[in-house]
Amino acid sequence: MANEFNITPAEIEEGKTMGGIAYFGLLGFLIAFLTSKENKYVLYHAQQSLVLVICMLIVPIPVVGWIVGIGVLVLFIIGLMNGFKGEIKPLPVVGQFAFKFGILKPAGGDAPQAPEAPGSPDVE
Repeated sequence: MANEFNITPAEIEEGKTMGGIAYFGLLGFLIAFLTSKENKYVLYHAQQSLVLVICMLIVPIPVVGWIVGIGVLVLFIIGLMNGFKGEIKPLPVVGQFAFKFGILKPAGGDAPQAPEAPGSPDVE
């Protein structure tokens, strides 16, 4: 996963603290995002924490919210540990949705391009 985003070991080492802080709700996301916009490691964790913040909006709903709340708590702990340890792993279940925000994009660009069909004309 690190190669996909070209996150360097120096960025990981430099961003461990903010990577963990990003998981402390909306305030943690804002602090990490606004203070470390140039650090890809911090942005990686900030975009995942944003998904958890959005999931927390469901918590006030009775029963369903409690289940979601427990899940978010578990994911918060996993994200917090990953952020502070220098791990580049998507959060289980919700991590894949984080990349839809486009805060940090893979090095190859926005999305993989489909190969052209043989014999198709070049259109410019």
